[in-house]
Amino acid sequence: MIRRLTKRYIVNNLDSLNLSSPLRYERYYINNNLRIQKKNEVLEKEELDDNNEVILKVKISLEEFNSLKDKSHKKIIRDSYLYLDDERISIKSYYGDYEGLNRVEVKFKSEDEMNTFIPYRWMKKDITNTSLAFDKDLSKLSKDEFLKILDKCLK
Repeated sequence: MIRRLTKRYIVNNLDSLNLSSPLRYERYYINNNLRIQKKNEVLEKEELDDNNEVILKVKISLEEFNSLKDKSHKKIIRDSYLYLDDERISIKSYYGDYEGLNRVEVKFKSEDEMNTFIPYRWMKKDITNTSLAFDKDLSKLSKDEFLKILDKCLK
């Protein structure tokens, strides 16, 4: 198994952060290995491997998007921002059933860099190994399960 060189953290709010303009994602999970998304106005279908890595991404028509959307089990809407003070960092801010989740993703070029990284003061709990770390896992949580985990991580 390939080890991801990414850590994920939670942040309470984005107010004081130097962020890019948001990119809106609307994602629908059909099953564990298939999702569709509307990224701003672009419609895509993505196949995922068992490690949640995208192995195939293709643009699709509105007709195919709507057909697959009807077969989905969960909808996730989030905005994605780049943190302009550190190119390794992006932040996902969630809406709807996952309102209140602001997930920070830090991508590293090496294991050494990842292992020596000191989180910024505004970063809260490391959520890399929780159900909040990936949209795929998030999509399997009920609203109550989500709120319970979020509350625990924000403390």
